[in-house]
Amino acid sequence: MEKAITVKSLALANIKKKPYRTTALTILVALAAGVLFGTLLLTASIKGGLKGINTRIGADLMIVPQGYEAQAEGVLLSGEPSYFYLDKYIEETIKDIQGVAAVTSQFYLTSLSESCCDFPIQIIGFDPSTDFIVKSWARKKILQTSGDEIILAGSNITTEKNSVRFFEHSHNVTARLAKSGTGMDNVIYTDLSSLQKIFDDAKAKGFGFISDGDTRTKTSVIFIKLSDDAKPDSTAARIKGAVPGIQIIQSDKFVSGLMESISSFLIILYAVSVLVIIITVLTLSIVFTLTINERLREFSILRVLGADFKMLRLIVFAEADILGSIGAITGIFLSALILLPFNILISQKLNMPFMLSSPAAIIFFALITFLVIVAACYTAAISGAVKVSKKEVYEGIK
Repeated sequence: MEKAITVKSLALANIKKKPYRTTALTILVALAAGVLFGTLLLTASIKGGLKGINTRIGADLMIVPQGYEAQAEGVLLSGEPSYFYLDKYIEETIKDIQGVAAVTSQFYLTSLSESCCDFPIQIIGFDPSTDFIVKSWARKKILQTSGDEIILAGSNITTEKNSVRFFEHSHNVTARLAKSGTGMDNVIYTDLSSLQKIFDDAKAKGFGFISDGDTRTKTSVIFIKLSDDAKPDSTAARIKGAVPGIQIIQSDKFVSGLMESISSFLIILYAVSVLVIIITVLTLSIVFTLTINERLREFSILRVLGADFKMLRLIVFAEADILGSIGAITGIFLSALILLPFNILISQKLNMPFMLSSPAAIIFFALITFLVIVAACYTAAISGAVKVSKKEVYEGIK
């Protein structure tokens, strides 16, 4: 039994008849789809990471040694190992300053070798008794009794049987930290006594750290929560007056500055995506228009056989739909194949806050990309469809 001739079958037949042209156009459409999907996913993930760092800093002010602002921000953004130290007594001095509601500190220790990761890891010691930052990220409530070891692993840290091994000693992970999309995901947090034990174990085995292990008299960063009526600028000025040789980072200014630099990057991403789509539409429009001249005889025969101009236009649009659908699906798949498995590596290379979007959001971005690309292909086919409508019935077979 012969198959009925339909608009879709005629469109497919023409696409199959020109394999090289079809392949080239599909690649072009797939490129546009991949760039658009990648842009949507990257921008949403970066914005998610920015939101994460805004909520996870958990302090109004951060105090670091003078000249170490960039290193402190590197730890926050990418977990890049670093070390710098303040005198511990500063923490006690700051507690009595007007406007300060709570104070806690963290000690940065950077390992040369470790078993849990493929790169030197930042180990951060914190005081559970004063902490108002780290424990709130834990996926379960942290309860500590005297002598208990607290080991909190960032979401990107690989553990074996829920433990990490440092210098021939295993340490049970107390809890995993919720993903933040920041450098904190690449860090291990531990209470100060356990941190000192790790340092002493390393020293006994002949291993080393790129830092001092004096957790009793030194600290790296002091975090301050302000009282409700306190202003960051005036409180920071009072702290600087009381404690020389320090640098104060205001969380709100840090986040807003980061947002400005990220916005510039996102604008470039959007611009590239729009440019690629415009090039795709223009190229497809030219191709569809030129091929009408090649297929003039085909369309004239269809007119003689009874096809009206509406059917001829539908054939052109059907070809655009098929090319757009195949190209969009291919581009989305290839882009996802690159971005999803390697999202952690990408976030490290970008050196920006990065929290991969949820599966529902990823599906939504794929759907938006598909619709935009197919719509672009339809737009490109308009000129060809209009040209078909203007041809005389027998012009192609005279």
